[in-house]
Amino acid sequence: MSRRIFILAVDGAMASSLVGNRDLFMVANMIAKNTAKSAGPLFDVRFVSMDGEAIECVNGCRMEVDGSIADIGAGDTLFSPAFMIPNAASVGENLLQWRTLINWLSAHGKDLDLIATNCSGSYAVAEAGLLEGGRVTTAWWLQSEMQRRYPNIQVDRDAICVYSGNVLTGAGSSSYLDVGLSVIEKYAGKPFARLLAKYMMLDSQRLTQAPYAILSLFDSSDEVVNRSEQWIRANLARDFKIEDLAASVAVSPRTLIRRFNNAIGESPQGLTQKLRIERSKILLETTQLRFSEIVQRCGYQDESAFRRLFKRYCQMTPREYRQRFVRSPELHEIKTVI
Repeated sequence: MSRRIFILAVDGAMASSLVGNRDLFMVANMIAKNTAKSAGPLFDVRFVSMDGEAIECVNGCRMEVDGSIADIGAGDTLFSPAFMIPNAASVGENLLQWRTLINWLSAHGKDLDLIATNCSGSYAVAEAGLLEGGRVTTAWWLQSEMQRRYPNIQVDRDAICVYSGNVLTGAGSSSYLDVGLSVIEKYAGKPFARLLAKYMMLDSQRLTQAPYAILSLFDSSDEVVNRSEQWIRANLARDFKIEDLAASVAVSPRTLIRRFNNAIGESPQGLTQKLRIERSKILLETTQLRFSEIVQRCGYQDESAFRRLFKRYCQMTPREYRQRFVRSPELHEIKTVI
């Protein structure tokens, strides 16, 4: 008997997370037919909307559906969509727009065999109360806001996919493919999911989103913190002390630490480390510098210490990072010196 998969299409959803998942399950059915000679498709996949009417995706693409959300029954599997959210400040207004979906998830979510979503869609299931006391992942730029809004939910900042009860959440935009593969693995087994990933040339070995995260510019309401950040960025190559930073903004080190913690939940030292890691990632991607020189340009003298710091933040070594994110053959030639 086919597993019923419902992909919920909602106005403003990202088209890729809808159509991409349907394609993934279509190919899974084709492989199953050709390899296992199954009597019917493994998956019965349907698009539904809240009211059964066509929807318009965020990119303007109009999408027809096969039915309404009322067609979903107990024991079915639902893919809830991801929406375009440019930054954490936009979460609140989007949650208001998703209220009908959130109310439905709150009322019916626990009756389903599985709810799968990714990126901003993780907010909908969290807001519906389906993750209380559990774990979640979402796009790296939405994680801090997720933890602030839902303190009783553990945010896994590295994970690509996270199961919590009957909810599966995924990381950033393209992780709908990782989520889809996880669903197929759940229902068809790991060997079948691995075969599908090979057939579609999907990276089924992505275990962490840490290497993809970048440290965005932030706009704190504390002017001292903003000026400190600018000074840090301008002096990353120096081995400075917190006293130097505090003097540059005319406050005491104790006051500076307190204002950083209050404004961004981060110490000056912690922010400095992250900015140095970010600079090293850019240099690894865009230059042929030896790692020892990159370390110096990031304000460190101890190469081994910086290498350990890099691995802690990025979940991979500098060599692995350069191999993954640099495609130039010329740069690959220098991997032996990293």
